Amino acid sequence: MMLQSAYALVDLIFVRQLGEKAVAGLSISFQAFFLILAIGQVVATTALAEISQHYGAKEFDRARGAFSTFSAVAVGLGLAAVVVAYLSAKSYVSTFTDDPDVLVLGTSYFEINSLTFLLQLLLIVFGNGLRASGDFATPMKLMAMSVLTNAVLDPLLIFGIGPFPEMGLDGAAWATVFAQLQTLTLYLIRFSRPRGGNDLYWTRPNWNAQIWWHLASRGLPAGAQFFLVSVVLGLVLGAVKSEGAAWTAAAGGGFRVLQQLFLPLVALASAASAIAGQNLGARNFDRVRTVAKTGLTWGLAYAITISSLVFWQSDRLGLVFAKGEDELAVAAIWFQWSAPQLLGFAATYVPTFVLQAAGRAILPMCSAIARATALAAAIFILIPNVEWPAEAVFGAATITQLLEGAFDVVLLFVFLSSLGNSRNKAERT
Repeated sequence: MMLQSAYALVDLIFVRQLGEKAVAGLSISFQAFFLILAIGQVVATTALAEISQHYGAKEFDRARGAFSTFSAVAVGLGLAAVVVAYLSAKSYVSTFTDDPDVLVLGTSYFEINSLTFLLQLLLIVFGNGLRASGDFATPMKLMAMSVLTNAVLDPLLIFGIGPFPEMGLDGAAWATVFAQLQTLTLYLIRFSRPRGGNDLYWTRPNWNAQIWWHLASRGLPAGAQFFLVSVVLGLVLGAVKSEGAAWTAAAGGGFRVLQQLFLPLVALASAASAIAGQNLGARNFDRVRTVAKTGLTWGLAYAITISSLVFWQSDRLGLVFAKGEDELAVAAIWFQWSAPQLLGFAATYVPTFVLQAAGRAILPMCSAIARATALAAAIFILIPNVEWPAEAVFGAATITQLLEGAFDVVLLFVFLSSLGNSRNKAERT
């Protein structure tokens, strides 16, 4: 996940040289990242829960069959997402900007970036499959290779170095496509070569009613929750749309930076969910409690530390995506208001991922719905009526995130208290 952070920040650093309108065009596409993440989580969350519990029960053939099925579903959903994204690019971008230059730049970038909707979805599912089997090293190695490819291609394609044409913002999109395509190719090779033992690879898919029920009962709520992250970012972008490109760039670019800082929390939550899923399959409930509480403790400790640094360095973090004095001032405001969100993310992601691995995805989804509803009420009713400044939108996003996190922690502890005792050592043997 730290490598994923480097991946995204590289794009921002190079696009920053093209000016605030290019950053604004790029920032609008960030919101779409959570749309594809939402689709990906429908399959990936179900796959992680299913595969990890099969591994915990030593049912390796069933785990491979499930993984093959979820891979096929991901291909179908990804192809549909590419078509929809490409055809709706202009109307989507125009929703978040009134600037004609930003509209042109953002639409062109989004049309190219729509190809990554298939690539990202497959990478999410493949990575979750390996983590569910206990292999965390392979996704990391492949991401490292992808980061290197993206870092090399970005300046070559954006600025036209050597034999490469100067493509501007479009070059950043193509760099991402090529980097992800390289990673996908290596995954395809990895899963096409059976190694035996408890290794994960493709076999005949298991098309049965249980798979579809799990996609509906586990995957759809998880996907809806990540879709609501996109809704929240969309609400913020829409609320500051009339303030101009600098505010759009701050809201989108700032969130992108903060996203990289909370990705370690996603990594921690992913590990906790995989371990919890395996131990649920083996009925080692004491270990489920231990990993959930430990993950939450580490996540909160990380969030307290990083949110403090973000607040103190708010005037410098904007340099990642902004250059002008006005842009930097708005970026500093965004980071000051948004730094505490990391605490909310820590309190949200670990409980949410553990509950999803346990097949309890509906409860955290309800929490996310409540957060989005509260933010919409603040943006459209409270803030306009009391005539607060635009930065109050950033504050509302932070407060509602903290409330969502608090509710998710309560849900987690209620679930942990409902678990029975672990079966004894003789039964495990």
